[in-house]
Amino acid sequence: MSFSPTTKGEYYMTVGIVAVVLILISLSLGPLAPLDEPKVYAYDGKIYNLGDAVGVSFSAFISLMVFIISAVILWGSKNPWYNIIIDSSAISFIFLNYLNYAVIYLTWHPQMYILPFFVEIIYNGAKALQFDLGQVVLIILLYRVYKIIKMPRPLFGSEKQ
Repeated sequence: MSFSPTTKGEYYMTVGIVAVVLILISLSLGPLAPLDEPKVYAYDGKIYNLGDAVGVSFSAFISLMVFIISAVILWGSKNPWYNIIIDSSAISFIFLNYLNYAVIYLTWHPQMYILPFFVEIIYNGAKALQFDLGQVVLIILLYRVYKIIKMPRPLFGSEKQ
C-alpha cells in the first residue's frame, strides 16, 4: 500500500512531516561539522562554546544543499514526491537558518537587525552585513505555494474540484 497525497491539504501535511524529518536528520549531522577553532573559545574573559553555533550552521548548510540540488534536478516535475522533497527541504533550511541566527544571538549576544535580503549583526562595535539566503528560499517557497493554491485543476490527479 503506497500513499500519494491527492489533495492540497494532504500534500502540505506530508511536506510538513518530511520537513521535520529533514530537520532532525540535518541536526543529527551537526556534530560532524569541521571546527577550525577550538570547540571552547575564550575571549575578553568569557568562554564561548562554538560547537553549537557551527553545528547548527552546518545543519542549515546540509538542508540548503538538499534544496538546491532537488530544485535544480526536480523542478517542474509532476511527481508529487519530488515536489514534496523540494518544498520540505526549503522549509527545513528556512527553519535551520533562523535557528542558526538564534544560536548566534544566544552565544554572543550581538545586536541583530533583519533587513530585506540581509541581516546586520553588530558585535563589539564591528558591523557585518550578511546576505540572508533564508529570505530568498522563503520567497521561492511562497511562489511555489501560490502557484499550487491558484492552480485551477486538480493537484496530482484524483482531487475533484
